[in-house]
Order: sequence, then structure tokens, then C-alpha cells
Amino acid sequence: MAYITSWYWNKGDFRKVNEDSFTLQRVRARKKELIFAAVCDGIGGLRAGECASGLVAEQLTEWFYREGFWKMRTLFWTKQMKKRALDALLDMQEKLERCEREEKICSGTTVTMVFVRGRRFVLVHLGDSRAYQLCRKRCLNREKQTGTRQLSQDHEEGGVLRRCVGAFGLEVPQLYTGTLDDGDMLLLCTDGFYKKAPPDFFRICLYEEREAGQLYRRLKGIGSFLTAQGEKDNMTAVLIGYEKEESVWKKNEKSVKNTF
Repeated sequence: MAYITSWYWNKGDFRKVNEDSFTLQRVRARKKELIFAAVCDGIGGLRAGECASGLVAEQLTEWFYREGFWKMRTLFWTKQMKKRALDALLDMQEKLERCEREEKICSGTTVTMVFVRGRRFVLVHLGDSRAYQLCRKRCLNREKQTGTRQLSQDHEEGGVLRRCVGAFGLEVPQLYTGTLDDGDMLLLCTDGFYKKAPPDFFRICLYEEREAGQLYRRLKGIGSFLTAQGEKDNMTAVLIGYEKEESVWKKNEKSVKNTF
């Protein structure tokens, strides 16, 4: 089996700062590759949203190498990761609350993260960013006849965010375990990247590509298209593709570590 990954991170033409952050980590252990990715969108209505998202992305990365990576190597890793990821979020909640008490800065961020080992993946989600499963076969969603499946719930009501890390207190995140089929992709993205996207748009744009550089150019092209449609928000997307046979992917990737 093999994976291919790509990412897109853009402040946009209308925002002074980029309040989005992400992390993408790939590690090989015992001849198996483990992947961890997360996107965080700082809450724009609060102070220092970029600091909150950056802190959480950085802390999650450190936690992954300190603890999460080792739990992913265990037999019952999906159950372990759900519990350990929640513990990590609780720790970050405490840090942001301490910052509010000591520095008088109230901030918060959405978090959407995924752990991938083999065909299995675990999703942990808080907020209005999204996770999609893009399927090569168009039979996943039979009602809509589309190969795009939204895995994450939108934790907002009437345009008001109801769940995040930091402000408002930490509520139980959405926890989801899924399976990837041959040629499937996972797409994590902030709301600026999906709000103006047509149905099944991401799968149509991305599913034919099997090379990291081309996937990045496709993601960048999507960002340019959304900007032309009037999108003014920051945009972040992380893409993970799965294939049974390693020869399918062009072997231009070995070890990837990205945190922004």
C-alpha cells in the first residue's frame, strides 16, 4: 500500500493575517506508514485567533511524536487514539484558558484531525472545518449519486460556532472511524476552502491526479477559483490519498513533515 499527500495554505487577498494553521506528519514504523494531519481555524471574532490555531497545531504535532505515534502502533489503535486525542485536546483547552486568565486574551480555534494506518482512519473533529472522503467509485452516497462524503458535522447554529478549543469551553468532539478503499482520498479543509465549492467539486477536480506536485497545483487552482467566486476567508486544505499498490503513486515522496 502507499499514500500520497499534498497541502494548500493561503491567507487570501482580503485578510491581514492567516488565522488558519495545519500540520501534516508521515512516519514509517515496522514497514508501515502512519499519517497524522490536522487543520485549525482560529475564531476571527476573538483576539489572536492565529495564535490559538498555531498553538494547537504545534502542540498536537509535539503530542503525536511524544505519545500518539506510539499508540498508533498498538493492536487496538483506533480505540486508543480516540481516548488519547481527547486527552490532548483537554490539555490544550487548559493552556488556552490559562492564557485567558493570565494574559486577558480570549481566543479559540476549530480542530479537525485524522490518523491513518493502513486502510483505517480515525477522525476527531470540533468546529466548522470539514473532512471529506473522496471516492474513486461514485457509489458511496447512493442518494446523491456522488463519490464525495462529508465525514464531519458542522458544529454551528445560525452561523454561530458552537464547538471549538478555547473559548466557550471544550465539549465532546465528534469521533469517527472509517475505511479507505483503493484510490480514495481524505480532504481536511477550513471553511474558506469549502463554502463556495459546488457539490462533488473536490472529487471531480482531484481524483484523476496521482502525483503530489499535480495535486498541489489542483488545490491551488481550486483556491483561485473560489477567490474568483468571491471567497474572502483564509483557505487551508490537506489531502491524503490511499492506494493498494505503491507503484501507482509516483515515488517522489519519502518523509513529509509540515506544520504551518
